[in-house]
Amino acid sequence: MYSRPMTAAPEPHVRLAQYIERRIAALALEYAEVCRRAEISDETLGKIRKGMRARGSTYRKLERALEWEQGSIAAILEGGEPTARDDGADRQAVARPDPSQELQLAQRLLAATVREMGLTPEEADEAWRRVRLEIEATHRSHHGDIESNDRNDRAV
Repeated sequence: MYSRPMTAAPEPHVRLAQYIERRIAALALEYAEVCRRAEISDETLGKIRKGMRARGSTYRKLERALEWEQGSIAAILEGGEPTARDDGADRQAVARPDPSQELQLAQRLLAATVREMGLTPEEADEAWRRVRLEIEATHRSHHGDIESNDRNDRAV
């Protein structure tokens, strides 16, 4: 086994880009939906995702679109953590994605993580195998719960 050299913390705007990618994946949103919710262009979102700076008003719109409390982006830029909104304001129902959508989101997130961590191809393959298995197991158990509830409903 080999050890990788430790790397410095990412620049604040690169760190923000990483948090935004993870939040988009966690909410199972497409980039176009984030742009629509935030009322920003795909070009602007693309620049932010590459670690470029944006206006404060753009960050406030993005916080709303990503269901973060106001000030979350400033907290990330200062090395802190975002705060998810729990009041349901502007909340839209987010349906659980089907396995293929979830796999696509996981693949994008894993690709960014592989680049960031400098994983070997073998390590990346193993990580992808584990992600796929976890997603498939989650969907099987979720589907099984639905079938079980359907049987219970018919029994009544």
